[in-house]
Amino acid sequence: MIALIDFVSRLVGDVGRFVDIFLNDLILGAGDPLSALLVVVGQLLLVGGVAVFGYAAVGALLNEIGVNLPALGGRGRSE
Repeated sequence: MIALIDFVSRLVGDVGRFVDIFLNDLILGAGDPLSALLVVVGQLLLVGGVAVFGYAAVGALLNEIGVNLPALGGRGRSE
């Protein structure tokens, strides 16, 4: 249980640290807009992938108890 608490606290701390590094080093410090754009696009792709995978995983779990979520791609089960 202690390891889980340490993991969560480090994860929250690292998110704050990333925001600090992003603001101070990339945007305000370097003045290189391409670096900031690349970091933002990378984060958006990562969050989008995690969101789609999470939706699919939650949909699969809910499907086991009888709740059907709408399909993302339009090619669902043909019934």
